[in-house]
Amino acid sequence: MDLTQFLCYLTIFANADVCQKLAGNSTTSTTTMSPAGSTSTTKAANLSNPLAPSRLESIKNSFSELNLLSKTNPSDFIFDFNNATTGVSRGTGGRTVSATASNFPGLIGHGVAMTLGFLGPCGINLPHTHPRATEINYSVDGHFQVGFYQENGAAFIMNEIQKNQVAVFPKGAIHFEQNLNCEPATFVAAFNSEDPGVLTIANAYFGALPATVIGANLGGLNITTIEDIRMNIQGNPSLGIEECRRRCGL
Repeated sequence: MDLTQFLCYLTIFANADVCQKLAGNSTTSTTTMSPAGSTSTTKAANLSNPLAPSRLESIKNSFSELNLLSKTNPSDFIFDFNNATTGVSRGTGGRTVSATASNFPGLIGHGVAMTLGFLGPCGINLPHTHPRATEINYSVDGHFQVGFYQENGAAFIMNEIQKNQVAVFPKGAIHFEQNLNCEPATFVAAFNSEDPGVLTIANAYFGALPATVIGANLGGLNITTIEDIRMNIQGNPSLGIEECRRRCGL
């Protein structure tokens, strides 16, 4: 016996019309929800725009792994680096493609992310930092010069890696990857955060800080010169060191 039937047995609810209304309300309330507890409209919205901020926020706020999985689709756990339209950075030296929690829902709550770098001859992934992650960088098929600087007072660390070797860059360290070959090369960078963040040093320094502050930092450099520098800052990845460009005829 359900609640509606029980109430109908009570004398105060003996009127048949009341029972029918209660039964109708009960039926309506139980058939509008999907098994996962969300409306069909929400499901449709998730399918049409899986990267909608409201959807990503809902997944992020899951109270358990099972609750998280109930909000996802099978396609949320696949990322196509070849055909990605988000997380892509292009420059004269090649391109990088990043899979993070913002464009790959399957990473949410799992503490990992990945970037693929496709660098042309002498291409360089410009000096940058990841403020929220350590990076391990794997050379797929290239010869890379790699280096990092961790903090004030530390020594600058520089190495070269070949195919099937890896380099590590501590969390927050300024680092770069330079393709030393005269042919394209690929690297895979993995992170211990689903949201590692990225700060490209020169672009941020000259592009984001006030010209007056930059001028003071550079011994009184005038604003016109700073503006000229801003106009010539390269996008990432860029063509790299002069020795490589000269050797490769670039």
